[in-house]
Amino acid sequence: MSSQKEVRYIVSWLQDPDDLESAREPIGWYPHLDLARKQADRMGVGTCVDAEGGTYRLDGPYGRRGQWHKEWTNRNLYQGGKKRNPTPEV
Repeated sequence: MSSQKEVRYIVSWLQDPDDLESAREPIGWYPHLDLARKQADRMGVGTCVDAEGGTYRLDGPYGRRGQWHKEWTNRNLYQGGKKRNPTPEV
C-alpha cells in the first residue's frame, strides 16, 4: 500500500446562505479550483468552495482503491453565484 498527498476542492451547499460557518452538504469534489468554481457558479447562491489537503491511500497497482485521510481544511475559498455587475453608464 502506498499513499499520495493531494489537495481537492469541495463544493457544498450552505444550510444558511447568509452564514458562511453554517452546516454544509457536499455536492462534489474536484482536483482543480477553477472546476470547483465553475460548478459553484452553476449551482448558484448558497454554495461555497473549500480546499482540503490530505493523503489518499493507494491500494494496488491498477487504481485508487482506498480511503481519503483529511489533514487540513481551508474554508470559504469561493462563494458560488457571485457575478460581477456591469458598471452603470452615466
